[in-house]
Amino acid sequence: MAKDIRKTHSGVAFQGGNMARKSLLLLLAAVLILPLSAGGSAEADDGTVVIWHSNSGVIGNAFDDIVERFNSTIGAEKGITIEAIYQGSANDVLTKVKAAAAVSTSTLPDIAQLDATAALDMKNSDYLILPSDLGIDTSSIMPSAIESLSSERGLLAIPFNASSLLFYYNKAVFDEAGVNPPRTLDEFAAIAPLVGEKGSDGSVTRYAFSGVPATYELGAFIGAQKGLSYMVDGENGHNGIPRSVLFGKEGTFRNFLVHWKNLYDTGFVSSITSGISTEFAAGRTASMLASSSNLSTVLSTVDGRFEVGTAFVPMTDEEATGGVNIGGGAMFSFSSGDAVKTVLDYLVSEETQLEWAEKTGYMPVNTGLYDDPDYIAFLDDNPLFRVAMEQTEASNPKVTGVWLPSAYQIYYSFQSEIRNVTENGKDIDKAVEDMEAAVQKALDDYAEQNIL
Repeated sequence: MAKDIRKTHSGVAFQGGNMARKSLLLLLAAVLILPLSAGGSAEADDGTVVIWHSNSGVIGNAFDDIVERFNSTIGAEKGITIEAIYQGSANDVLTKVKAAAAVSTSTLPDIAQLDATAALDMKNSDYLILPSDLGIDTSSIMPSAIESLSSERGLLAIPFNASSLLFYYNKAVFDEAGVNPPRTLDEFAAIAPLVGEKGSDGSVTRYAFSGVPATYELGAFIGAQKGLSYMVDGENGHNGIPRSVLFGKEGTFRNFLVHWKNLYDTGFVSSITSGISTEFAAGRTASMLASSSNLSTVLSTVDGRFEVGTAFVPMTDEEATGGVNIGGGAMFSFSSGDAVKTVLDYLVSEETQLEWAEKTGYMPVNTGLYDDPDYIAFLDDNPLFRVAMEQTEASNPKVTGVWLPSAYQIYYSFQSEIRNVTENGKDIDKAVEDMEAAVQKALDDYAEQNIL
């Protein structure tokens, strides 16, 4: 379909220098060797809406079903076809969108499914078409999902795959130990030796927990403190470009580290950062943190070997009452017109969101479903899916994900500093200082490149 883009300048800063230019050229080449139809609507029929997405596995199958249903019903009636093209991870989609925009906005897809790590780039781009520009009615979309994607420009994209961080646990292990899922990290430290297990040689045969928090998890562990806390200013970057780190001066990261180290020191925490779901399904860890969107996949992987439980994310401490932030992703638009609006309206409709929620574990973003008999019956039959909704409803909607430049590098930096404290004995105050400096540098570099 024809583009209605007013500018071709991407508005996204790339670091200067020959190396950066070479990297950009490589990215552009990667985009240009994609099938021509994947590069947007320049060669597509007027009624084709191209979506770049990151859905794979069980979730990918569900998305394919939703696309097929549109094409055979509404699309067939209105002469609109969705062409859904898998582009790898959410970060891969963002990389390809930025590379395509740097060539020409005509190479952009009509819609791209992106997660929160893309929000800062998208907020400051001049090729993004806002939902308000498309005239989309968002009155029936979950308020916290709207909040998670709102900026000083307004709503950036249409929420689609909303998720919540959940505490997954092996119910048989917890029941046998006579304990409930922990409310706080200190409670977790108290029960960790009960749900963990050691062999006769003293080695751990089952950990109480596996994983290392990163940006997503810290959105809850830090964001919930004192009812509401931000990691950076500008309401975590949602209200203006973030310029200052808050988690250091407000003591929230330090507070988290103190409680997390207390849990780690029980000896029953494994600091692995990959393969966690596999360890959980194999019974080698009694619990983990993961998105509610993983629920269907986790249940499929466990395959009935034990009963899976889901619960609220443990609070950092008793005063961390803010709850969790919304995760997942949204549909960002780079074309205007009735066909794009029709597709977006379909994706957030009650029927589509019901199918999406039932097949994946994502929370439906359409509030009209909350009193829908079919959805209520589904939750009654699948109570594990209810926990994410209950946790979100109990959370402060102002607890939002943090929008940062160099988002993935910072993601891993947080994990490294946490492991330095727990495994290598690094002083907590020094870890906070170093993490604060790393994030502040990213903010300063971004401001220098993007603020005139």
